[in-house]
Amino acid sequence: MEAAEVAEHVSNDRTTLLSARDGSEEAGRLLVARHGPSMLRTAWHVLGKYGGNDAEDVVQEAFLAALTTDALPSGDVGAWLRSIVARKALDAVRGARRRLERPLPEVAGSREERAAVTVAPASVETLAVREALARLAPADRAVLVLVDLLGHSMAEAAEVLGTTNVGTRLRAVRARRKLAKLVRDGVTS
Repeated sequence: MEAAEVAEHVSNDRTTLLSARDGSEEAGRLLVARHGPSMLRTAWHVLGKYGGNDAEDVVQEAFLAALTTDALPSGDVGAWLRSIVARKALDAVRGARRRLERPLPEVAGSREERAAVTVAPASVETLAVREALARLAPADRAVLVLVDLLGHSMAEAAEVLGTTNVGTRLRAVRARRKLAKLVRDGVTS
């Protein structure tokens, strides 16, 4: 996309967001259609093993927050929505840990079937990385998802995570090392 096309796309998304906030159901459906799948993938990545069926709930909470807040994104609406999802997912993980909840077993294949709709078939290496990523602490996983998977800057990730830029950089470096070690050593060993 050229710069003018990108600017028009961002402007259209922002206009759609404002229309949805004003009660337009059509605009709300358009936002969900455009950004829902990427928001769901973000929720799954951040929630990891705590996710279960909570990813859909996190996305729904993120949409509600986006539609009810006075804040507006200064740039890409999709990136802004995914950052809200990341915060909501971290809140969900923290809440589950505080309550010492354990996820219930899922119906066989249900999560995989949903993932197959939005995610291409994965190689063995990709599966190893996903499994290792799921074993990281939620905050480590969140910084890697925000920076390495979604392409946010360290400053943007720091804002989402409520930490300093330096703290986020340190967490990212340490999380990458932990992830590399888990993949190198084999997640199940």
